[in-house]
Amino acid sequence: MTMKATSTYRPIFTLSILHNYFLNDGEELFSSMGDDKKEEQLAAYHWQDFLNITPTAKTMEMLNGQLMILKPFSNQLMVAVKVTSDDDRVPYVPLDGDQQFVFRLSFTDPLFDNYTNLERTGALFYFSNKEPLLPESHHFNTIHTTNQEATVTNRYLFNGENKRHLLEFLDQENTINTDGILHIYMQGDHTNKSLIINDGRIKDNLPHFKIHFDNQKTTWKYIHQRDGFETETIKEWPLTRFGFITLDKPSDFNSPPGNLDKYKFPNPSPKQIKFIANKPYSEIFI
Repeated sequence: MTMKATSTYRPIFTLSILHNYFLNDGEELFSSMGDDKKEEQLAAYHWQDFLNITPTAKTMEMLNGQLMILKPFSNQLMVAVKVTSDDDRVPYVPLDGDQQFVFRLSFTDPLFDNYTNLERTGALFYFSNKEPLLPESHHFNTIHTTNQEATVTNRYLFNGENKRHLLEFLDQENTINTDGILHIYMQGDHTNKSLIINDGRIKDNLPHFKIHFDNQKTTWKYIHQRDGFETETIKEWPLTRFGFITLDKPSDFNSPPGNLDKYKFPNPSPKQIKFIANKPYSEIFI
């Protein structure tokens, strides 16, 4: 009788990729939802609807050589490594603290900047668990983990010489149309964001990283050409793919029309956004 050989793989890091435009429900924040409501929102969500994450050739070579599997899920990306049969914290092929994963990020949805609360203007996202050495002064934040209530800010964006320096982490042919870099070291600047301990074993309490984009908020400008009026909301409202924000009170608007209840005020799509005096507006023709 022959014994059947089995292989055991264990996650070495997990990354959640979230976006409030798709996950919030109108004004209700995804982060404040109960578990059941979160599952409901995630059921219709897939980060690959707006983003591509591709390993560099060097990272792909390391994944194959270290017997690792790259596995995308609807809201996560996971890398798992083959471990020994004796100890699931010991990689089958030994790992080194200087080893690193480098992934190229590119946005596939042309409306991404319209519904995302960031000002990219050609800058490069850089997410890492270790601060890079850069030629120009900068503010660096390590990549968030899921236990941090935080979304991506402009601190993750780099321009000028710093951007050119960071692009050197990629294969030369991958620098075109690149919007960002995900760069995870086996051992980061902080032990809570490292993947392995000094002897090369996988940590028991692995970090669960997170890239969480916030949704854009705009002033909603309603234009009724037949009745000849324009009105705009007193405050900015969030753009969301799901949910509905009801506007039906005079106090919702600056200069509301007479007979307000005669009109319906739909929520805007992210297709039409104008900046007037650096203030974002959504135009809706009713």
